Amino acid sequence: MKSGHSSLWAATTALVLALGMSSQVSAQAATTGQAARPQAGQDGSDANSLKAQAVEKLALQILETPAVKDAVAKGLKDLQGSDMAGKPDGIRYAKSAIDETATFAALYAAMANAPKPAFIWVAATPRKWSGYSLPGSRWFGDNVDTFYRVVRVNDKASYEITLQPGKALPAQLSFLVYNWLVYENGTAAENDVPLAAVEITDATPRNPDGSITLKAGPEPANGRPNYLQLKPGAKQIFVREIRGDGSLPPIGFSIKRTAGEAPKSKSMDELSREAALYVASGVVATNNVTTVFGELAENQLGPVRVRWAEGAGPQQKKMVTDEVLTPDQAVGFLSSGMFNLKDDEALILTLKLMGTKYVSINTYRPFIVSPEHVYGSSGLNNFQTKASRDGSITFVLSRQDPGVYNWLDVGGIPFGYIAVRWQTLTHPVAGTAKNGVGLVKTVKLADLRKELPPTTKWVTQQERAEQRATRARQFMLRCLGTPCEVGGGLDKPY
Repeated sequence: MKSGHSSLWAATTALVLALGMSSQVSAQAATTGQAARPQAGQDGSDANSLKAQAVEKLALQILETPAVKDAVAKGLKDLQGSDMAGKPDGIRYAKSAIDETATFAALYAAMANAPKPAFIWVAATPRKWSGYSLPGSRWFGDNVDTFYRVVRVNDKASYEITLQPGKALPAQLSFLVYNWLVYENGTAAENDVPLAAVEITDATPRNPDGSITLKAGPEPANGRPNYLQLKPGAKQIFVREIRGDGSLPPIGFSIKRTAGEAPKSKSMDELSREAALYVASGVVATNNVTTVFGELAENQLGPVRVRWAEGAGPQQKKMVTDEVLTPDQAVGFLSSGMFNLKDDEALILTLKLMGTKYVSINTYRPFIVSPEHVYGSSGLNNFQTKASRDGSITFVLSRQDPGVYNWLDVGGIPFGYIAVRWQTLTHPVAGTAKNGVGLVKTVKLADLRKELPPTTKWVTQQERAEQRATRARQFMLRCLGTPCEVGGGLDKPY
């Protein structure tokens, strides 16, 4: 990285300290000055509860077992022997990628031994909280705006989930039932189509106190609202809380089993073998998706793909269509690409909202792990950026800070991936590149001013530090009131 990154980091740290947050940043204050949601009770079942802590601590033990270490060693050789390792800086990131896959796998295995269900924070950057450190678990193209929480379920049991929403909902909040834990078949459309789904909206039925109750069980919904059917083979309820406006307090969750037996306790040997299988599956998935990415043109965006809603679309899912789709048919759209930039180059990307509430660009290191994003802006969305007069948003991706407010900061890496997400349709729309993508152009940094719209917001180094400090304060809200350190200096790829 350039020396400017170091001075920027110093300025950001000074700002954070001035705001009374210390180097171990606490989740006690939002950017807006509102008080953070009180820390969950120790007998709760959200991601910071004692139940969740027990799962995370067990995962740390699983990571140290011979079976998992052997799976990691084999997986590392597979990644190092892949085509992606030959890309610029590719082999550098193979070790951290397999380690994050292993943490993801160990967390899923550890959930199998939880006597009572609890939501676990997954697909996340490294963190320290509650007296221990948890490595990153970013896997398979995490959206940095999304607070991912998951709970393993028994398809013969019943559950009750209670949500405590605030006055405003996030950009999208969905509860998804899947019959896989760690899938292998890359970008196949069926991976993203749940067995059942409930999206929380302003129209979702609420209890008298404003809370929301969801129920899940093996019986059909039969018209019941707020219900998730756990069809045969259901293994997890996966929650995507897309936090476009990061200043909003996260939604608080709790869950309890209302019928059915607790899972039978597994030995450490059984858990480690299970985790090792998940590591191997994760490596297959990573290689599959990087192969798909590898077929894309560099410094361009590929076709816009549909993210189908539950039960919608043709039986054989079309990944790309110019058909006009309604909010009931599609939960959103996705496009992908690769970047390969010299130190003095920038990639300009202009996106249109395409009738959605949320649009974002995420960038990834080789092997599909997001760069540091608690302080750095490796991903940006329409709530965090400055739009042009026509409502479109122009982003600048570059290895050096170009001084543009809408900078995609990839931490200096020359090569990686791009994922664009459009979520929460507001009206029928055809999700096509023509409707959603404007300018995509590689230019020299020295030519940026003449290439960008005249309304472009430029920033000083002090303003950049303030932007990063605001981003960090908002991200820490995901710690749910528990003092934590996330990302930043903990996120050191190797």
